Amino acid sequence: MLNMVPIGSLPNIRALNARRGVKNGDFIEEVTNLVKMHNSALPEILKQLEKQLPGFKYTLFNLFKVFTESIDNPTKYGFKTSKTACCGTGAFRGIYSCGGKRQVKKYELCKNMKDYLFFDSFHPTELAYQQYAELLWNGTVDVVSPYNLKSFFELST
Repeated sequence: MLNMVPIGSLPNIRALNARRGVKNGDFIEEVTNLVKMHNSALPEILKQLEKQLPGFKYTLFNLFKVFTESIDNPTKYGFKTSKTACCGTGAFRGIYSCGGKRQVKKYELCKNMKDYLFFDSFHPTELAYQQYAELLWNGTVDVVSPYNLKSFFELST
């Protein structure tokens, strides 16, 4: 299982705020608080299910934490930028137009995708997904618990 990412930090939401003239304020904070409420309830529900369902095992990846760290410290993860998408249009390239096949046809594409945390206004780049997959597979309990995937599958054998 994955918990929710900090939705207010996505380029699309940043662009939406820019179009509405909202400075990264109330809307992002409100959405982030809802995500945090969900993320704090999810582990409790999974623990309840584990008690109620014989043999039920799970792993929970703290994608919120990992994503937030990637956004706040992009160079630590090998990115030059974490707030603007590689492909899109508008503020933060946050208008979902990559490829010109949507309602908005205009888009910009970065020169080096590996410099960006986000490929488009919603999705991380391949490098980010690779880093997240490695943490999910072999990460420590601060990001994946009660088991990382490697130990989870070792339980099954």
